[in-house]
Amino acid sequence: MSLVSEHHERRELGPVGQLLMKGDDAAGVLLTIKSRLPQTGRIVVNLSSWYVEPSCRWFAPRMLQMASSNEDEIFTDLTPSPEACKLNERLGFATVTDCTLFYPLPFAALRPASARLRPPGEIKPEILSAEMRDMLEDHARLGCIVAVMEAENRHYPLVFLKTTTKRLPSARLIHCEDRQVAQRHISAIARHLLGHGRLALTMAAMGAERKAGGLAAHKSAPIQVKGAWNPRFINEAYSELVLLPP
Repeated sequence: MSLVSEHHERRELGPVGQLLMKGDDAAGVLLTIKSRLPQTGRIVVNLSSWYVEPSCRWFAPRMLQMASSNEDEIFTDLTPSPEACKLNERLGFATVTDCTLFYPLPFAALRPASARLRPPGEIKPEILSAEMRDMLEDHARLGCIVAVMEAENRHYPLVFLKTTTKRLPSARLIHCEDRQVAQRHISAIARHLLGHGRLALTMAAMGAERKAGGLAAHKSAPIQVKGAWNPRFINEAYSELVLLPP
């Protein structure tokens, strides 16, 4: 929780959660981890780690409804249970990805590469906004692998969270403007991550994208979003995955 509190305080994002009160006692809690999209400044609220005492479970839907009611904000649930998925849908959430793709990097690296990954410090100042550089620097300090991919005449900032998958040192793609671009240039990404000691890559996707060279690591791993959202955008930056490590 210290990382969450520090992040909220430094970015002036307000309280880190909400309490459900029963008289003078707390009967429920919901973490609301906030961040600002570097592209637009719009606030994203990652709903995480909610609990309500059994005697007050009837009020849980109302608590979530109130927590996700601000139309100026975007709300995400990165790890919803099947029951939470159904509740979220009633509250206006949409499922934007439904599985996790798994890429063995030594094999992916054998393909021809037409893109290049470089450290953010090598990119000209006018290419990346100050807000984007701040986001990349924050995640580098948090132990993530950050890079900028030059591909298809554009620059794509990328953030990878260091993880372990199937007992292999791996990385999860947690920020990318368009995951389909990342899938098209998986060989360049693979070579970069192998240089950082990672042997596998995972990313959120739709099941139909398995043909993009990945293997389904999980049968079901939905991510749900409420608010305006590019369905190909991967944004798990400043989320529970980063700020509340296992």
